[in-house]
Amino acid sequence: MKSFIKMIGLIVLVAVIGFSMAACGDSDDTDDNDNDGGSGKTGGSGGTGSNSGVGSGTTREKAVSVTVGYSSSHSISLNGEYWFKFAADGNPVIFETTGNVVDTFMDVYPGEETSSHWLWGGDQDDNNGEGSNSLVSFTSTTSGTTYFIKITTRNQTSGTYDFLVKQPTANIRTNPIAVSLGNSSSHIINSISTHWFKFEGTGNRVFFETEGNVVDTKMSIFTGNNESSSYSNNNPISFFTVSGTTYYINITGNAGTYTFNVRYGDGDGSSRYNAKTVAVGNSTSHNINLNGEQWFTFFGTGNSVTFETTGNVVDTYMDVYPGGETSSHWLWGGDQDDNNGEGSNSLVNFNPATSGETYFIKITQRQSTQGIYTFLVKAE
Repeated sequence: MKSFIKMIGLIVLVAVIGFSMAACGDSDDTDDNDNDGGSGKTGGSGGTGSNSGVGSGTTREKAVSVTVGYSSSHSISLNGEYWFKFAADGNPVIFETTGNVVDTFMDVYPGEETSSHWLWGGDQDDNNGEGSNSLVSFTSTTSGTTYFIKITTRNQTSGTYDFLVKQPTANIRTNPIAVSLGNSSSHIINSISTHWFKFEGTGNRVFFETEGNVVDTKMSIFTGNNESSSYSNNNPISFFTVSGTTYYINITGNAGTYTFNVRYGDGDGSSRYNAKTVAVGNSTSHNINLNGEQWFTFFGTGNSVTFETTGNVVDTYMDVYPGGETSSHWLWGGDQDDNNGEGSNSLVNFNPATSGETYFIKITQRQSTQGIYTFLVKAE
């Protein structure tokens, strides 16, 4: 009898141990399922899966959190997709893929939008990056909005690509925001930031200007790969661009929001960068006051040109500044004159005027004279 009781006790003990082990196994399986997507893939940081954890990038809900400076490699399969998310702070941003393996396509969705079309402030791109890579840039983002970025493939490609998040830097050849005529975009800047933009010359006169009552901005224009600015410290800055030439615009400020505009137009003659546009054949009358000044601008064509005033009322003085120069002295290719014209009129000749160069002509008065004079531009 005692032996039988011991046997029953042993059977019960074994059953209890087995049940406990099974329960532990079930608990482990449940944890694994709850954390699906939480461990993330290559380079992910700060994203969320079904719980709070690193996003796996497999769906929009499990997007990998990225910030400016992010750069990491990821693998994508045919018909696959990979998701990232970016918390915007109002500054410009660039999302870009690199690599020579995958033909990438990028959709960017602002906030809760499910369409990446520009109508919603999103964007999409196939090949704006190097080769078959994609690149989407925002001249400004909505502060506090999360942007979701989806990467897919084209042309039956798969494999590894790099995903990068950038902002304009102090290097004129790195990550500028492309702008075109009609651009009017708002940007947030702080005292240690530098914003860079680039503009492809059209051959026309263009105004670059900042607006806003918050930020005291300073602007400089760099032509091509030149490391010295061609124009600076004026607002607006206006000149004739050369078609096919890239111009880089550098903007700094104290702190706050400003608006950057790129526009056509003509000036009223009140200042250098509001100069009135003139060409060969110009003959216009102007009124000048004591201590006043009037400005004109001329685009050099490689031919000889003469700037001249006429009239018997005003003793005129003329300064001509080539390009971004602020000195009209002959050393810089400019000139100045008091009485080389008829009577007390001024006259300056360029033989030839440099093709593609913008000339600024300033007229002032001498001998306490004021009134009407005529400004002429003649071919020689």
